[in-house]
Amino acid sequence: MNRRFIFKVGIIAALMLLLLIPLAMIEGVVSERVFFREEARNSISQSWTGNQKLIGPVLIVPYVEYYKKREWDSNLKTYQNITYHTNRKLYILPENLQINGEVKTENRKRGLYDIPVYATDLDIKGTFSNREAVHQAQNKGSNIKWKKPYLTILISDIRGISEQPLLNWAGKEYEFASGSAVEQIGNGMHASLGELETGRITAYPFSFKVNLKGMEKIQFAAVGKTTKVSLSANWPHPSFIGRYLPATKVIDPDKFSATWQLSSFSSDMPRLINACQNNQCSEFTNNTFGVALINTVDIYHKTERSVKYAILFISLTFITFFLFEIMKNLRLHPMQYLLVGMSLTFFYLLLVSLSEHIAFIYAYMIAAGANIITIGIYISAILSSRKMATGFSGMLTLLYMMLYAILVSEDNSLLMGSLLFFSILSLVMLITRKVDWYEVTEKLANQTAHKSPIEQTNG
Repeated sequence: MNRRFIFKVGIIAALMLLLLIPLAMIEGVVSERVFFREEARNSISQSWTGNQKLIGPVLIVPYVEYYKKREWDSNLKTYQNITYHTNRKLYILPENLQINGEVKTENRKRGLYDIPVYATDLDIKGTFSNREAVHQAQNKGSNIKWKKPYLTILISDIRGISEQPLLNWAGKEYEFASGSAVEQIGNGMHASLGELETGRITAYPFSFKVNLKGMEKIQFAAVGKTTKVSLSANWPHPSFIGRYLPATKVIDPDKFSATWQLSSFSSDMPRLINACQNNQCSEFTNNTFGVALINTVDIYHKTERSVKYAILFISLTFITFFLFEIMKNLRLHPMQYLLVGMSLTFFYLLLVSLSEHIAFIYAYMIAAGANIITIGIYISAILSSRKMATGFSGMLTLLYMMLYAILVSEDNSLLMGSLLFFSILSLVMLITRKVDWYEVTEKLANQTAHKSPIEQTNG
């Protein structure tokens, strides 16, 4: 094969590799902006509150268990029954738990970044049973001395509670105090209660309200034998997270509502609370579900995804230029390839900078339109043909439209991207199916001795 042809192809390939450098730098800029957004998120969480988990309530009943141990008394030279005692706690989960919440959302701004925050009114009620305490008392009798129980609720960030809640427990009111009163988990609140009945099985209804503030996520735990959580919010883009999806959900253009219904059989909470009594609470505190308030228009995620298709744009453009060269008997300088490639590359930098100030779709239209017009005018000059420049600009417009469709389609992006690659390859093969590449290389070799039509015009 002609050396000049191989050299030309090598130069074009080298230029494509060279353009990977500014593309990598643009990806670095996008990563840097994502880092700044995380800093803005951390700043808001410090002054507002962070993501919230509300786990509970759990009834904790402390008690002292006495036991005797037969030991040898060296002084009396006989065995004695020595009484010892151990401090223990009985963790009791509710028989049923209902949580109803209305979430009011807003966006908090730090510099260029908007972060969703919320304030919610939670109405929590249910019933506890003293069945486990009664069984303990029956089994161990006078060897147990019961202490005052307390109700505890674990909360990720206690700063999110602006008003001190009041607990209604079996018709009596108790104030919550800060701190969970659980040694291995400090965050939360608790309320000290009156004496617990241990002679007969009794139901203890409870209810309380919590005004809870948070950021982006709110999660709960299915601690009840039956648990029902109902949430509604003025937010159009919920993402349901955690180990359980809602049983029902309704998502409207400006709000959503969801309901979870779970049992202790599916949540496995009785086993996990027993592990927590032995200071192994990680599984218990992570067995949660809830909702995240997401922004569907993540400009940095979309820009990062679009950069992955940059090499396709550049490759197609260079292939088109090369086909113009060999089929129209033109000569294009590597610098002309490079300038057009740089223009295609800096589209992404223009896109991310504009999208920080205006809606992503408008930023995309402006960046793509500016790029298409600039390249179209430039190609019209170097090819001395408005018709070919118009056709090339139309092809570029179609590519940008297809790229936008890929970016906004999260679920079908891989399929659409694959179809785009395959379609372009098929089109190039279709156009060049009758090209005699040996004849093309000979023409390219002979171009060194003759001026191109452009050079003749300029001469």
